[in-house]
Amino acid sequence: MNFIKRAFLYTTRKRGKSLILLLTLLMISTFVLTGLSILAATDQSALSLRQSVGGSIKLELDENSPNWTYQQGVGGTMVGYTGTPITDTDIEKIMSVPGVQGYNGVGDGSVFAVDFSFITGFSFGAGSDYSRLPSVTNSEYFNYFRRGAFKLVEGRHINPEDDHAVLISTAIAELNGLRLGDTITVQCCYDEGSYPNVPLKIVGIYEAQDDGEFHTTSTDKRNRLIIDHKAMREIMQRDSIQYDNGVEFLVDDPKNIDTIAAEIRKLDLDWSCFKLTVDNTAYEAVASSLTAMQSMVMWLIIGIVIVSIGILALILNMWIKQRTHETGILLSIGVGKVQIVAQYILETLIIAVIAFGLSFFTSGMIAQGTSNLLFTQAAQNQPEVEIELPDDGAEYLDITGQYIPYDTSNMVTPDNVEVHVTPVSLLWVCLLGIAICTTAVTLASLPVIKMQPKNILSQMS
Repeated sequence: MNFIKRAFLYTTRKRGKSLILLLTLLMISTFVLTGLSILAATDQSALSLRQSVGGSIKLELDENSPNWTYQQGVGGTMVGYTGTPITDTDIEKIMSVPGVQGYNGVGDGSVFAVDFSFITGFSFGAGSDYSRLPSVTNSEYFNYFRRGAFKLVEGRHINPEDDHAVLISTAIAELNGLRLGDTITVQCCYDEGSYPNVPLKIVGIYEAQDDGEFHTTSTDKRNRLIIDHKAMREIMQRDSIQYDNGVEFLVDDPKNIDTIAAEIRKLDLDWSCFKLTVDNTAYEAVASSLTAMQSMVMWLIIGIVIVSIGILALILNMWIKQRTHETGILLSIGVGKVQIVAQYILETLIIAVIAFGLSFFTSGMIAQGTSNLLFTQAAQNQPEVEIELPDDGAEYLDITGQYIPYDTSNMVTPDNVEVHVTPVSLLWVCLLGIAICTTAVTLASLPVIKMQPKNILSQMS
C-alpha cells in the first residue's frame, strides 16, 4: 500500500483527530485571511487617498547660497540674484522623473492698479497702495487653491497657454464692478526703470474671505492678482520667464515622495544654487487613521502567524509521538523514512486544503466587522486634525502661499475601510499554510524517524 492511500485511510478513520485539526486550521486560516484582506483593503484605501491628495516637491533658489546681493534703494532694500536661474530645461529634466505628474512655476512682481482700485489697507505714505502678484503656470496647482485659502467661484483657472490672463478676488470684482471677460490695467511699482501699462483679461474670479486682521494693501490676500508668466515678463520688463518663487512639482503618490526627491537630486542641475523642499503634509493630515491601522493589522498578522505556528507545531508533535509504534512498524516492514514523513505531511495537507477553502467563506463573514472595529480603534487613538492659520501673519506676506496649512475640511477622509476577501489573498494563505504545515510535520517527525525500528518497538512493548 503506497503512502497516498495510507494517508487517505488514516484521515477518514481518525475522524476525531481530523476534525480537531480541521477546526484548528480553519480558525488559523480564517484569522490570517481576514488580516491579509483587511491589510490589502487598507493599502488600497491609502493609495486612493494618496493619489487624491497628492504631494509636492519644490525646486527653488537657495536663499543661503552666496548668489544674492543687497542694495539700499529709495523704496527699501533692492535684492539681486547672480546665480543660475531655474529654466524650462531644468523643469523638463524633473518632469522626466517617474512619479512626477505636473508642475507649477511661480513668479513674483509688484504692481499699481491703473484703471481699478485695490482694497486699501494701512498706508505708510505715497506709493504704498500697491500689491504683490504671483505669476503661475497652472493656477489650479497654486498653493492658495490647493490648500483651500482660495476657491474659484467663476470662470476657469490659468493654464500654460494663457497670455495676459488674470484671476481676481470677489472683493476686487465687487469693489470695481468687474466681470469675467473685462480687462484691467496694471503697472510695475518698482522705483527704477520705465514700466509700461499692461492690460490683463479676467478669466476667473476666486473667493478669499476677509479675515479681519490688520493689513496693508500689499498684504491683503484679496488683492492678489494671479497672472500668467507671459504677462509677468512684460510687466517686469524681463527678457525671459523667471520662476522667482520656485517650481512646485506634483507627485502621484506621496508614499514615494522621498524616493522621487532622491532621483531629482541625481539630475544634472546647479545644486550650488538650488534646493528641494518636500511637502507631504496634506496626506499626513488626513491619513493618520489609515496608517495607524496598517501598522496595527501588520503586527496582528505577524502575531497570528507566530502563535499559529506554535499551536500547530504543538498539536502535530503530540500526535506524531502518539504514532511512534505505528512508525516503528512501518520502518520494520521496509517502508522508507521519506515515505512515512510524506504520508504524515499529506494527511495534514488534505485537512488543510479543506480548511483553507472554508476560510474563504468564514473570513467573508467577519472581515468587514473586524475592519470596522480596528479602524474605530485606530481613529480614536489619533489626534484630531486642527485647521488653523499661523498667527504670525507670515502667510499674508508670502505670495506663494507656502505658509498656509492645508484646509482638510473638504477633503474626503475615510471613515471606514471596505473589505473584500479575494482569491489572491486566499492563495497567499494557502501557500503560507502549506509551507507551515509541511515544516511543522517534518520537524515533529524527525525525533521519531531517527530512531531504529527495534528501539521503537521495544519501547512500546
